[in-house]
Amino acid sequence: MDKPAEKKRLVVAVLSTGIRVSSAELRGVESAAARAGWTLETVDPAQTGPDMAPFAPLFARADGVIVRENLHLENAAALLPPETPVVQLDGIHPRADARVRSDVGAETDLAVQELLSLGRRSYVFVPMPKAQRWTAHRARAFLEKMRAAGGDAYVYEPKTDWGWMEEREALAKWLLTLPQPMAILTSTDFLAKFALDACRDAGLDVPGDVAILGSGDDETVSRSTKPTLSSIRVDSEGAGRMAVELLGEIMEAGARASSPRTPRARFVRRTDPQIPVVWYGPLGIARRGSTETGHPGTDPRLAAGMDFIASHFDNPFLGVRDVAAVMGTNVRHAARLFLSTGKTIREHIEEMRLERVCDLLATTTLPVRSIAEQSGFASRQYLSLIFRRRTGQTPGEWRRAERGGG
Repeated sequence: MDKPAEKKRLVVAVLSTGIRVSSAELRGVESAAARAGWTLETVDPAQTGPDMAPFAPLFARADGVIVRENLHLENAAALLPPETPVVQLDGIHPRADARVRSDVGAETDLAVQELLSLGRRSYVFVPMPKAQRWTAHRARAFLEKMRAAGGDAYVYEPKTDWGWMEEREALAKWLLTLPQPMAILTSTDFLAKFALDACRDAGLDVPGDVAILGSGDDETVSRSTKPTLSSIRVDSEGAGRMAVELLGEIMEAGARASSPRTPRARFVRRTDPQIPVVWYGPLGIARRGSTETGHPGTDPRLAAGMDFIASHFDNPFLGVRDVAAVMGTNVRHAARLFLSTGKTIREHIEEMRLERVCDLLATTTLPVRSIAEQSGFASRQYLSLIFRRRTGQTPGEWRRAERGGG
């Protein structure tokens, strides 16, 4: 007798495409859900508004939910059956059964290392003007890590309640009281632009007097300013994939727990005080004009090419012609400019990809196939070939040695 076909999972993702980070998370959710064979329905509050009531029938049928914002989860929670599992991305709502969170410590370590390499006299963190728990946590981490590294660190204290122009004026005046040259870290690219505008108001040159580093690498913001903004690249798409994997484990655990012949599942709903959390780290730094002292060459076309590779190396279709086009020159001249760094364009791309591979091998348990996808390699086999050529080891051998497994 044939086994009955397994019921296809229906999962709802409540993610706003109005936010670049959330759009990238949605891409990760979509790709992972497709591989898992799920039916995915997306509710986009940027288009529909925060009211979830029109989607009540959808939530009632859902096998699981992935959501980002606390407000959206709050509104959806009233419509969800109590047994429906929820995974939240970068949020802390109590209704969530598991969370995928950005590793603020790893991001701050990377930022501190980057800013210290600029050799500035003072280092500043600019938080959200309206007090929020997440930005206060980043401010504390910045102070602790920068001071531990010997940097002269400061955190701006907002003076107004979300009055942007008044706050910008206050920030401009405060920056003038600090030792120069300085470097600023912000927790979003929008805040990096805010800091850039305040520096302009104060008559401070960026990056000469003030270097600025944002976070999130939102190209719609970071590439629209003069100078363009450097930013921490976060693995938002990878976070979406992690959310799917985590939700799949919870749903599978619930199915096993419902069988009297199966041991108790690893994920236990609401009886365990520890909510499962999966952390994802930064991908690196997208270096642009606001910290241009970090560029290896002085030609602005070379800097543009380096910026583009740092932001797009994980695209498996990235090629020399793409880089040359961004540099505004032909392939032959672009190649000559890159040779001044001692490496070809392809070598720069490959190096960035391999750095990402080593980071994922050392810090995650992802299979090599997934690491290849996230690092811009067309296949697991090609990654293994290049990795062995560079290191003399397979990715698996390198991972075991890195973790002390011999």
